[in-house]
Amino acid sequence: MSTAQALPRRRVLFTIFLTVLLDLIGFGMILPLLTFYGQRYGATAWQIGLLFAAYSLAQLFFAPPLGRLSDRIGRRPVLVTSIAGSVFAYLLFAFAPSFWVLVLARALSGIAASNYSIAQAYLADVSTPENRSKAMGLIGAAFGLGFVLGPAFGGTLAHFGGDRAVALAAAGLALVNFLFALIWLPESLPAELRSRTGKNPWFDVRGFAQLAGNTPLFGLLVLFFLITFSFSLMETTLGFYFQQRFGWGSGQTSYFFVYIGVVLVIVQGGLIGRLVKRFGERRLILAGMVLMALGLFFLPTAPTVLLLCVTGALLAIGNGINNPTTLGLLSRLTDESAQGGTIGVSRSFSALARFLGGLSGPFLFGLSSPRSGPWPFWAAGGLLTASLFYARNVLRRISIG
Repeated sequence: MSTAQALPRRRVLFTIFLTVLLDLIGFGMILPLLTFYGQRYGATAWQIGLLFAAYSLAQLFFAPPLGRLSDRIGRRPVLVTSIAGSVFAYLLFAFAPSFWVLVLARALSGIAASNYSIAQAYLADVSTPENRSKAMGLIGAAFGLGFVLGPAFGGTLAHFGGDRAVALAAAGLALVNFLFALIWLPESLPAELRSRTGKNPWFDVRGFAQLAGNTPLFGLLVLFFLITFSFSLMETTLGFYFQQRFGWGSGQTSYFFVYIGVVLVIVQGGLIGRLVKRFGERRLILAGMVLMALGLFFLPTAPTVLLLCVTGALLAIGNGINNPTTLGLLSRLTDESAQGGTIGVSRSFSALARFLGGLSGPFLFGLSSPRSGPWPFWAAGGLLTASLFYARNVLRRISIG
């Protein structure tokens, strides 16, 4: 099997981009409908938060060992196997007889989705350090397109075919993705780099302790956690808030996600490379945090759908700037032979943030009276604002040659 380095760079980038995109379309089909799925099973707000959180909790435990496994045996076999697992998870979701089986299906999907960190390591393998942030922007663009096409497909299928049709379509898409990756996806990690990590344990507690001792790298991971937690507080509460404030159902909520996805595609697919060259990662991370905080403060007070879209754009632009630039810096601070492990740890930090945000957002909303529904958004905005001081300190310590 030839490695990705032996193939034209554009083909390699297109192949991994399409692999991630197909995976994320399936994810995007399901995500905006989770609140309404859970309600049909009679779930409470806290239980629906658990439905969101189960996906992230599974990633928390599985992303680092799968990342290290990809450092050990290569990216391709781990990616292909995880995509096959997502087919089974979507089928279980489609035919879940109870709410708790639904939770189990989401947890299995989370295990399969641990491959996002491996896709990021794949891009690190085939890009130069100077182009890492731009390469990571491809993953962001795939997320954006997934949020455009997935919710659009999911909302339409739910309207005409019901919930099960959405889950079955996601399973079918995952099957196509599996076949595509099996045939087209080359290996990106050279054998000599795999041999350097062949004896490393999959659950490397000592390695994590060493990572914690790397002040700039660990500080950046903590910052990544804070940003992701703030965004997750908003994301898992949107369905409830739209239902309460505007009387929206799954269709309208899905189309708002479509709009957010369009903005993400524009930022991460077309602008991020130029922005990094002009302003650098440090300034962009701080600017992205400011934009996200403004969006979180003003979104729940928007009196019209038009202003709601403006505040949503602030959130999407800020998030679209932050993710690839933060991941690009993490990659540049990491040894070439440990990209999968470090990015896997970053995925766990993200998963922990989404797990806690998934529980906290709906819980806070459930405690709120109808007039105080904005509090989960304001809490997230306040946390981001306070984190700006921490961010400046962390980014000041990072030195890259």
